[in-house]
Amino acid sequence: MLFHDLASDIQGSETKPLYISKISIDGDNSLSPLSGSVYKAILDQALSHPVQNVGSSLYTFGDIRRKLLCTGLYQDVRITLEQDHDAKSSEFANKDSPKEYGIESPLATHARIILKPSGVYNSTAGTTSLVDDSASVAISRSYMNLLGRADSESFHLGLKYNPQTSKWEGKSLKGSFSLPLAKNPSVRASLNFDGVKVNQRSKSYIAETDDHDEMQYSLSTGLQKRWILEQTNSVPNFYAGITSTNRDISGLGAQASKVFSNYSGKFNKVSLESKFHNDTRKYYGTFPVSGYELLVNNEYVISQTKGSSQVLPQEDNFSKFDFSLQHHTSHWKNKLTNSLDLQFGGIIPFSEKTEVHPMDKWYLGGLDSMKGFQTNGVGFGGNSFFYKVALTASQKLFNTPIDSPLRLNFFMNLGNAFNDLNTATNSYAAATGISLTYKTPQANMDLTYAHPLTSRSQDITKPGFSFGVTFSYF
Repeated sequence: MLFHDLASDIQGSETKPLYISKISIDGDNSLSPLSGSVYKAILDQALSHPVQNVGSSLYTFGDIRRKLLCTGLYQDVRITLEQDHDAKSSEFANKDSPKEYGIESPLATHARIILKPSGVYNSTAGTTSLVDDSASVAISRSYMNLLGRADSESFHLGLKYNPQTSKWEGKSLKGSFSLPLAKNPSVRASLNFDGVKVNQRSKSYIAETDDHDEMQYSLSTGLQKRWILEQTNSVPNFYAGITSTNRDISGLGAQASKVFSNYSGKFNKVSLESKFHNDTRKYYGTFPVSGYELLVNNEYVISQTKGSSQVLPQEDNFSKFDFSLQHHTSHWKNKLTNSLDLQFGGIIPFSEKTEVHPMDKWYLGGLDSMKGFQTNGVGFGGNSFFYKVALTASQKLFNTPIDSPLRLNFFMNLGNAFNDLNTATNSYAAATGISLTYKTPQANMDLTYAHPLTSRSQDITKPGFSFGVTFSYF
C-alpha cells in the first residue's frame, strides 16, 4: 500500500509548512543504480519547490513513489518524512521561507526513500519444448537498467524441429528496447523487432497443393502507459504504436489455390496498433486461484503494398481485433479452482471486395489453443472470425500439499473459426476431457486425454492422449 511515515513532530495540520532540506535514497541496486539525472528528474517536484505544507508534501512524495515503482526496478518503495535536526537546515528553512507563511516558520524535513530492488535485473534463459509432433529450442537474454535509465532490453532466438520428418521447420528472432520518459516513468517509449521463417509443408491444416514457405519480419515503435492500482495489486497498461510488417510466401506450386497464390512473393503492410492488458490474478504456488486477466488488441491497417511498388487501394485495408478474458475463482481453501477462458476475434474489411493476406487470418485448435483438435484444425484453414469458450475445474490431488505444482483438471472447450458472421451460431467444435498438469518456473507439463463431442467435416479432431512439456534453464 501507499503510505508515508510521519514523525510525531511533523504530524498535525495539513497546512503546517515544511522545508524539504534533505532527500536521501537507500537500498538502490549497487551493481546497476539509476543515474543521477533520472533521480533528479523524478525528484524535481520536491527539489524545485522545497517549501510545502504537509498535505502537498504527501501528494508530492506519493507521486514520486509511483514514479519509482513505474520504472519496474523495485518491488516496493517506502518514503518517510522526519524532522531534520541539522542546525544549517533549520537556518536555511527560516531564511528561504516566503513571507506569506508569516507566523509559523517551516519545519526542516528530511525525506528518506527506502528502495527494495527487484530480485533479477539481468537474466539468461534457455527453453526446450515438445508438443505432440513439434519440438523447439530457444535462448533469451534480458537486461534491466543497462544504461542506468530504467531501460529494458531483450533478445530471443528460437528454432523449431519436426521429429516426424527429422527437419528443422522454423526459426525466429526477436528483440525489444524500451525507455521510460525521465519525468514520467509510467510512459515508456518502445522499439520492437520480430522475425520468423516457417516451413508450411505437410501440415494437416493446409492442402498439399498449397505447401509453401513463409517469412515475416516486422518493426514497431510506440508508447506504453502504465497505471499502478494498489487496491487490486495490478498494473494495467495501454500501448499505441505503428508497425511495418514485411512478408514473403515462396515455394507455391502451379496448383496452389488463389488464397495463397494471390499473395505469393513479397508483401508489406503498415498498421496502427493498440493494446490493453490488465492482470489481477493471484497465485498459490504456480497456479492462478483468483482474479482475472484481460487482453484487448486492435490493428488498423492503413496501407498495403504487393511486391516492391504495387500499392493496394484503400478499400483493401481492414481492422483486426481480438479479445481474451481469463477468470478464476477458488473454493475450499484453494483446493478447487474454477476457470473461464473466453476469446474471440475478427477481421473487419473496409469493403466487400477486401481480400486478407493468409498470414493475417485466424487459426484455432491444438493443445495450447483448443484441446481435442489438431493444431489449427478447427474450421477450413485460416478464417476471418473465431471464438472459444473453455471451462476448467482444477483439483488438488489427494494427499499433496496445497501449493503442489501437480494438479488434475477437468475441462470442456468449444469454439469455431469461420468467415461469415451469419454462420457463427450454426455449429461449433467441442471437446471434453481430463488433464494432468505440472507447473514450476523450471518445468511445465500437460498430459491430456480429450474426447471430441462433435464431428464436423471442416475440423481435424485429435481424440485420445496429447502431451506437451517445456523445460526452462536459467
